[in-house]
Amino acid sequence: MASAHSAHSDSPTPVGAGDRFYALRMTALITFCGLLLSSLITSIGVLLTGERDWLSAICLALLIPLLLLPPLGYPLLLRLSSLRRENRALQQQVREDHLTGLFNRPHLLGMLERELSLSQRHDYVVSVLLLDVADFTDLADRHGRRAADRLLRVFADRIRDKIRESDLFGRIDGAQFLLVLPHTSQLDALHMAEGLRALVTSMQVPGIEDSLQFEVRLGVASTENTGPNLNALLNEADYTLYQSRNDLRHRADQN
Repeated sequence: MASAHSAHSDSPTPVGAGDRFYALRMTALITFCGLLLSSLITSIGVLLTGERDWLSAICLALLIPLLLLPPLGYPLLLRLSSLRRENRALQQQVREDHLTGLFNRPHLLGMLERELSLSQRHDYVVSVLLLDVADFTDLADRHGRRAADRLLRVFADRIRDKIRESDLFGRIDGAQFLLVLPHTSQLDALHMAEGLRALVTSMQVPGIEDSLQFEVRLGVASTENTGPNLNALLNEADYTLYQSRNDLRHRADQN
């Protein structure tokens, strides 16, 4: 097993068409610059030394970059391009949720912490919304895991289409999401929460023929009440989410 893992880790990074195009383009550019530089240096040398056989000198100055730069530069640039692409993919995997494409919990909480530091420095309000799909396990049992995953993807897309570019949105656990709203008061966050609740409860999920009925629990908190403290802000949002859960159960019992 150890040798198989070692062989896998030492396998070369796959090379794509984009890597080859980048390597060709950059190799051509570097070769052209090398030709110009070599010709310029040789011309200056010919003028300073008074060399009579200047044509041979210029030809040699052009031949050397053409022989050396392409075979040395292309493989190196090809490797660098493939490594750079792989690093971008790894960075994307580190910060993104694999199912929805949103920020994952560690990356989102790190961004929220930075946002809270900025809000304290520049004196503005930050609010957060916790959104939780109620009884998600029952939905998955009733409609199947694939349909439940599609529900989460559609849920994430619908909200992502309605928020501002400055807002931060991610999936933090199972069917629970966190929306960070810079420069937003608690009252405005409450209004936005109700709008999002109405938006997602009427959505259609591809692949589910039956009418999909579900509730969204919401928890709202703001630095107006908690101050710019990450744990206090999240605890307050979680508490209001718990109250929302109890309200849903109370309405269900009355019905």
